[in-house]
Amino acid sequence: MIFGIVVEGPTDAAAYSALIPRIRPAVKRVLSRPCGGKSPLLQGFVGLLMEFQDWSIDKALVIRDSDCRDPKAVEEKLEQRLRESGFQPPFPLHFYATSCMLDTWLLADEGAVNRVARQRGRTLSAHPVDDPLEGKRNAKALFRRMLGQARLPADAAVYAEVAAAVDIEQVKRRCPYFQQFIDRVHGC
Repeated sequence: MIFGIVVEGPTDAAAYSALIPRIRPAVKRVLSRPCGGKSPLLQGFVGLLMEFQDWSIDKALVIRDSDCRDPKAVEEKLEQRLRESGFQPPFPLHFYATSCMLDTWLLADEGAVNRVARQRGRTLSAHPVDDPLEGKRNAKALFRRMLGQARLPADAAVYAEVAAAVDIEQVKRRCPYFQQFIDRVHGC
């Protein structure tokens, strides 16, 4: 199965590309298209979905952070933009807005950050962030601080490695809205 995703940026692309096959093992390839932010995503996702037609995509997701606003409203805005465009994708398509941001999920398992640090030869370790995680408007800053504690760069490669190492069950426990993402990945 080939899964197409349209996301805000390169760290999102890397992390989601690592998470999706873990959630749905039938996914053999994730084709990601980072847009360069929320506004460019809103303006350009339809064109990127059109490109997916040439790649025999089996399913697509348009994913955006809600920044702790109502995720349903964000999804509805994306759906409206698609309707207004008149484009009807020939593959199943879902929209997903995080409860706050992707970084929230990666904060849920400091052990994953520490495993990545050890694999990279680092000896310092990251400290846990207190619950509740969902609703923390500064999740990106907190995650970058966690990476800094382990002396890891906040780049796409590290985001992918941490996403590949996180304990999915722990993320589900600490970030209940993550289940909505799992449901969208399995939908269709």
